[in-house]
Amino acid sequence: MRKANWLLVAGVLTCVGGSLICLAQATGAGKKKVLFYSQSFGFRHSVVTRPLTGELSHAEKILKDIATKAGYQVFLSQDHNDLKGDEFKNYDAIVFYTSGNPPINRENLVKWVRGGGAFIGIHAATDSYKDWPEYVKMIGAAFKNHQAQRAATLKVEVRDHPATAMLEPSWTLQDEYYLFTTESYSRDNVKVLISADTEKTSKADLEAMGMAPGGDFPIAWVKNEGKGRVFYTSLGHREDVWTNPLFQKHLLGGIGWTLGKDSP
Repeated sequence: MRKANWLLVAGVLTCVGGSLICLAQATGAGKKKVLFYSQSFGFRHSVVTRPLTGELSHAEKILKDIATKAGYQVFLSQDHNDLKGDEFKNYDAIVFYTSGNPPINRENLVKWVRGGGAFIGIHAATDSYKDWPEYVKMIGAAFKNHQAQRAATLKVEVRDHPATAMLEPSWTLQDEYYLFTTESYSRDNVKVLISADTEKTSKADLEAMGMAPGGDFPIAWVKNEGKGRVFYTSLGHREDVWTNPLFQKHLLGGIGWTLGKDSP
């Protein structure tokens, strides 16, 4: 872990600046270590943009809060230098909300996941490393484009999974829904948990989102990668999605599954 300027406040270690931020309680021994890495090398989403005041981003605050309450030791970073070497081994799970191609150690990321690491991708994580076949295969698809934000009806295809057990069979949510390249996405490579319900979403909304009736438009999925587990959800563009309790439970359930929790 890179050295940085550390500030001790009420038993919490907080690293000042863009480098690694440790928000682990001093009593965190034995807890699973989760790193949330949210650096942008392309479009910068507002939910992961830190204010000029130096505060955490909207997504960082929420993930830190819900994951800490869930019993994890949480680390935050927006600095690729924190993953330039073999730092991956310091964590049980790593969450990406990235864009573009952060110059991390690619080889060590894949090696870490295949060796048993828990990898979680949120929203723009599929808009990273689209020219890197191993990453695309690992995460399950590559971002193609998105169009208008609409309140789509989602179909929960697997209801006994930790990432979906809190959801009803249909879930209506407004967000920015991603489309993926046809050559990168296949149900043979991933287990789809949630997809767009093209029968219950209006034709006008489908067209606005670039979708068509009868098409296959995945929203969240899981897969195994070697000895490791991967969870991806394309949700999470909007601030109000991050404050939605169902999204928070969906995300925590996905993290838990990658760490070995197989039932709700």
